[in-house]
Amino acid sequence: MKKLLGANWFVALVGALIYLGTTLFCFSTAKFAPRPAPNGGAEPEPQITESWAFKNPDLDQTIAELKREKETLSLREQQVKELEARLASERLEISVVTDVVARVQKEFDETVLRIKQEEVPNLKKLAKIHAAMSPEGSANILKEQTDAEILKVFFYLKPSETGPILEAFGHLGKLEAQRAAQLTERLRRSVETPPGKAKP
Repeated sequence: MKKLLGANWFVALVGALIYLGTTLFCFSTAKFAPRPAPNGGAEPEPQITESWAFKNPDLDQTIAELKREKETLSLREQQVKELEARLASERLEISVVTDVVARVQKEFDETVLRIKQEEVPNLKKLAKIHAAMSPEGSANILKEQTDAEILKVFFYLKPSETGPILEAFGHLGKLEAQRAAQLTERLRRSVETPPGKAKP
């Protein structure tokens, strides 16, 4: 037995058997069997996805917000364009109205100037008519006019013609007598020089 254990071939045989046993134990097929998933089902195989098919919720939300902001900016830009067009139209209308007002004002000023220029000859003519009338007839006509209109006529009458007319006013009643007194006072205080008459 001692000889057998000491034989070289026996030692080599034992070493080979140990090596094979160790190798079979380490590389057992059970090591390569798939492990069951914790839930008892088969573990899903990992899926390889392309980079362009990658889904990121934060990125999707950011893209959605950018789209909304772009739509808002487009809407505001459209509103600004519509406002600019409306303002341009209103400016044009205001310009037209301003031109019309300026033209009407010019025509009005020219009309007023023409009336003022024509008023002097008319007042002179009217004064001559009243001078040719009787004081009573003149007073009856003048009483229907305003004090300002009566004074304009009196400016172109001589004092010798104005006095009898005022006296005739006094004979038309108490109210007309008071009015004649007021007209006399206004004539006295008046410092206005009528158009066409030079200051003394």
